[in-house]
Amino acid sequence: MAVPPPTPAEPEPDRARSRRITTLVLLLSGAVAALWVIGPYWFEGRDDPTAIDTKPVRTTVAAGCTELRAGLAAVPAGLGPAERAEAENRVVEEFVGKVRALGPEALDGDAPVEDWLADWEQLVAGRREAVRAGTRFSTPVVDNAPINVRMFALIRSGLEQCDVPIALLSPEPGRG
Repeated sequence: MAVPPPTPAEPEPDRARSRRITTLVLLLSGAVAALWVIGPYWFEGRDDPTAIDTKPVRTTVAAGCTELRAGLAAVPAGLGPAERAEAENRVVEEFVGKVRALGPEALDGDAPVEDWLADWEQLVAGRREAVRAGTRFSTPVVDNAPINVRMFALIRSGLEQCDVPIALLSPEPGRG
């Protein structure tokens, strides 16, 4: 009978190395857990300059945008183009006024809001000028982009109802 060849001995596990790896994993897990817990307190009060994120401003803006869309839909269809354009402009001005009514302290706490509101005002001013001059309206451009694109960049995080309604971008205000 043949005797099976001897099997090589199993290498002894490196217990010191295993302890080091386990300790490292536990320390990293603890650090992640600690940041998860203290992170909101650590970063509290820091404004995101790319979003409308302060709660009172965001709430007012969300409600105002819904009212803006309803107000634009309620503009009577039988108005002439100039009267319709002016009625649409007044709806936008009411919306901007409601947001501005929060006061400077609330608006200062949300960095991009002032520029965003100024864009709405610039849009209305451009529409009024086009109607007054009897020319086609062209969406104002800032930094080589139409302002409605810049405005959308600020509301992309859950405020989609605040995208500029297409009727306000019509080349012939009051007809779109």
